Amino acid sequence: MHIDVLESLVVAVTIITLAYASYRDLASREVPEVVWVPAYAVALFNAALRWWTWHHAAGAVPWHRVVGAVLALLPAIVYGTLFAFKLLGGADLLAIALVALAHLDRPLIPLATFVLSSLAPLPLVLANLVNNTVINRRVMNGLKCARGSKRLLYLVGRPVTVAEFLEKKFAFLHTRPSPEGLVCSSEVDIDVDFGRQWLDLRRAVEEGLIRSTDYVVYSPAIPHVALITLSYVIALIAVPYLETLVSLP
Repeated sequence: MHIDVLESLVVAVTIITLAYASYRDLASREVPEVVWVPAYAVALFNAALRWWTWHHAAGAVPWHRVVGAVLALLPAIVYGTLFAFKLLGGADLLAIALVALAHLDRPLIPLATFVLSSLAPLPLVLANLVNNTVINRRVMNGLKCARGSKRLLYLVGRPVTVAEFLEKKFAFLHTRPSPEGLVCSSEVDIDVDFGRQWLDLRRAVEEGLIRSTDYVVYSPAIPHVALITLSYVIALIAVPYLETLVSLP
């Protein structure tokens, strides 16, 4: 198979896989591992063929190809570290690793995908800060944490009534009611059971630990696979122009 045809196939399979994974992520926040198998098989075959071609042509893989591959894999290494500390979901890691594996010879694409998808939540953080320090300042000031601190909550979440939160489908609760009062945490549990979280809050209302009109702080469960997919498409379009500029004398 001609290597350019194979490269086009790898890109097409990667986009299709990421698009379907994004749909599953948006619909249920769960992406079955089997979804990634065909794309990884094609990407691994492409990577192996390219390394064999480089080695066959020069007697060894050129050092700049090795450096490029390491740079391409950096986003996957970062995500892998975050995943090891349970700060990131497995689907996010598989998505960025697939992009890296598909473009070992063009590291700007996985690097651009990584940067763009990482910066995407920044507008939400800024919106939370403005919302919590201006619009909902009185509400945030009135929240009292029996345990934990609410300082970072100004960045990661926003206040809603308990009744409003119970209407949301995918959301992380950062202020949990307890007999002592609110337990505050800015951390996001990637293994959270949204159904169980909903039941626990509902039970707290029934037990009188909190009222449906009281405020809690939440953050939406961002479908990060979808952000990676969008960033990947943007990188595919923008990087060739960047590579052309870099190669100009």
